Amino acid sequence: MALAAETEAELDRYPDQRGEILLEAAALWHDAEEHDRAIDLLTRAVALGGEDGGLARVSMAEVLFDLAHDAEAWAQLDALRQDRIASPAPYHLAAELLEERGDDQQALTWFNIAVSRLTDQEMAERETEFGYLSYADNIISGRRRVREALGLPADELDGSVSSAADRAAELARALTPPIPPREMRILFWPRAEIPRAHETWPQLVENLDTDTYATGREKENRELADSGIPRITMVPLTVAKLVEYAARTGGDPTDSETRQACIDEIVSEGKAISWPPPRNAPCWCGSATKYKKCCGRPTLG
Repeated sequence: MALAAETEAELDRYPDQRGEILLEAAALWHDAEEHDRAIDLLTRAVALGGEDGGLARVSMAEVLFDLAHDAEAWAQLDALRQDRIASPAPYHLAAELLEERGDDQQALTWFNIAVSRLTDQEMAERETEFGYLSYADNIISGRRRVREALGLPADELDGSVSSAADRAAELARALTPPIPPREMRILFWPRAEIPRAHETWPQLVENLDTDTYATGREKENRELADSGIPRITMVPLTVAKLVEYAARTGGDPTDSETRQACIDEIVSEGKAISWPPPRNAPCWCGSATKYKKCCGRPTLG
């Protein structure tokens, strides 16, 4: 609750980020089960209109669904349809919400609306070398997913995702261990661990400059997010954990398969960090400084 209140207090300090802050604070209040406060903030965000207002309607629907106020939740989604917002983002978010609720037929309707909002430029980005990472491809992949769940035959748009997905799978196999769909898990060494890791495995950790290491990882995360990766999960690894895991399983710490299996165990233990963290939460890098004053600085070059 303290973090929710602190985030809400940012409203006066950053008026140009009002919509984003309202949405973030509302999510934190909702997580704290302060649903009335979350609804109040989302109501204010809806009044802003535009993309933030649309996203707020979907977040409001999620809160209301969680409270078993289904009629009111659907009223928010119906209002979103009437708003005719140009951005596909609110409709995409609504589609994923309904898909998570198991309503694939309604999810397909909202995925179709999101596709109809994609611009020619966004669609053209799918034809580039890394088009399978584009936001448009993310939406179209979701549409294909629910169509498959409904047992519908593939159409032309479904087929366009298939070839992109094949290219993505080939690149993933060549460059990284397998990752869960719709999520990228990224191993990182917290700042305090970098010297230890370098001393133990210099071939794994070559750079001892903790600031350069953290800044570089943050930049890469932002690029991944901009390219359409929907979820980025940071997995902190320590020397002690990797040594213990390797000894217990008979693995080699310098082997990528051993590290990947260790990453999976850390995630299953609930020790992964969702990126980006809230602006007032401790930075993911382990600096003990708030994210907004560390790796989350907007001016990070």
